[in-house]
Amino acid sequence: MKKLLSVSNLCALSKSGTKLSPAVNFELHAGDILFLRGENGAGKSTILKTLLKLHAYYSGKFDFAVKNEEIEYLPQLGNLNFHLPLTLADMLGEATSSPLLAGLDLNKKWNTASGGERQKILFSAALAKKPKVLILDEPFNHVDKDAGLLLEQGLLQFLNENPESALILVSHRSLTQNHARMRFLEIQ
Repeated sequence: MKKLLSVSNLCALSKSGTKLSPAVNFELHAGDILFLRGENGAGKSTILKTLLKLHAYYSGKFDFAVKNEEIEYLPQLGNLNFHLPLTLADMLGEATSSPLLAGLDLNKKWNTASGGERQKILFSAALAKKPKVLILDEPFNHVDKDAGLLLEQGLLQFLNENPESALILVSHRSLTQNHARMRFLEIQ
């Protein structure tokens, strides 16, 4: 499988040089699902932000074999502004054919939608872009069990339909279905 990302001794640092994460090493190939797991505060989200160049201080190196526009990031739901005067349809953009949208009122205001409704919209919009690398930070937070299963099915369907893509997830919840290319990286 095609290598999409190489990471070598990557360690997120503070501006003063204090380590914010342990050093990590991994490769991501097409078809992979890579879970970053660890305790709260271990540096999982900071590693993601470093890979996305949203966190500037680090040691080690990483190299994406894809263009920046082929990388999609879904941050933790709590990090998004919910006081936007937009509807769910406004947030969705062109991604109107996703099975995750079944039963949603797309005219509902973003700030009155539930966490599960918001997450379905964000997932659908991200998947519609068909990224080569999809990076998800706690994608199952704020969703009930049924919504979580729908989101999981959407991710697996995406990988089946886009075998040249891969996923990186930070999550306290594992997928309920096994995937041949699923791997776990413990961040301690």
